[in-house]
Amino acid sequence: MNKTSIFLTLIVISALSLFFISCKEKKDNPDNMMNLPPLKEQFGEYFDIGNIFNPGDMSGGRINNQRLTRHYNILTAENDMKPHRLNPSRGTFNFITADNMVNSAISSGFKVLGHTLLWHSQIPQWQVNLRTDNTSKENALNQMREYITRIVTHFKGRVYAWDVLNEVFPDDRFFEDTNWREVMRAGPQGNPWYIKIGADFVYEGFLAARLADPDAILYYNDFNLNNPGKALMVHNMVRDVNAQYAQDYPGAGLLIQGIGMQSHHNITVSAKSIRDSLELFEPLGVLIAISELDVLSQSYGDFSRIPYTPPTEQGKTRAADLYGEYFEVFLEYADIIERVTFWGVYDEQSWRSRGLPLIFEGRVRSKAKPAYFNIIEALEVFQAK
Repeated sequence: MNKTSIFLTLIVISALSLFFISCKEKKDNPDNMMNLPPLKEQFGEYFDIGNIFNPGDMSGGRINNQRLTRHYNILTAENDMKPHRLNPSRGTFNFITADNMVNSAISSGFKVLGHTLLWHSQIPQWQVNLRTDNTSKENALNQMREYITRIVTHFKGRVYAWDVLNEVFPDDRFFEDTNWREVMRAGPQGNPWYIKIGADFVYEGFLAARLADPDAILYYNDFNLNNPGKALMVHNMVRDVNAQYAQDYPGAGLLIQGIGMQSHHNITVSAKSIRDSLELFEPLGVLIAISELDVLSQSYGDFSRIPYTPPTEQGKTRAADLYGEYFEVFLEYADIIERVTFWGVYDEQSWRSRGLPLIFEGRVRSKAKPAYFNIIEALEVFQAK
């Protein structure tokens, strides 16, 4: 046998060895998330499947985290596109990290959501100062427009959608006759733009984003939107802002085009409460994003209690069941749900890791939890109807 034949034989043997190792890996570890069919393909007929990413998930201008590239098709920067990162001081913008992340995601076939422009948290000191300084309403409005325009223009054509406004309503109890304009976050930890400009900042902020990028989808994003009072405030705000835009710009469509339901849930949040909110939002004609999904394997009270008590087996089972029930609802409303974005890939990565809130677990080799199989079962049942 000549050297060429020997070389080719070795290549074939090596390839066959890798193939059999791969087969054994799949047989021995059928719940390894890297052996499972991609979620983005399984749910692709109904909505996109997203997750968060960070600078460590990229190298060489690509996303190198195979967990992300296998299962997801939309990415949200966990922290690096928040106000304090992009605009650390007035007139000074830092796009280096965000640019690398956005460009790497696009090069790897992902869409990117911009998160977030207007917020009360993780904001630079110059925005914090607006809560108490003597800046006039007019000057604050101009500053907000300049800030939004600069950022959205910079990412125009690369960021497909923006969370323009985040968490403007506190979690107080709301009533049918509550005016949404009067119950936004104020006080020492409030939204500085609301404090300085008043409720008009919502319309003006979304309008600035729309003018900066006419093609981007503009979202309002908030948590606990399964709460009927809070959901009603968001509904009324979106309704009124879009009505004003229709009057000012006839035929231009919707200004607020989507509502992001963060969905940081726990085992006390029923699927019915989510369905009720989706039913409330549906007549608005907007898109819905399940934008930051995780489900604690315990109640929020147990999660936050000191001293802390870990989740019970009963709690883990209930969280897994809820994932299936939630996805039944998501599929029922798939005609308005644009994406479902998990806030983390595996439990140990989560910002609420001790509550075991995600559908995979394991840092080195992430495996599917019962929650994963429950959402796949929900899909299979839905498809069989």
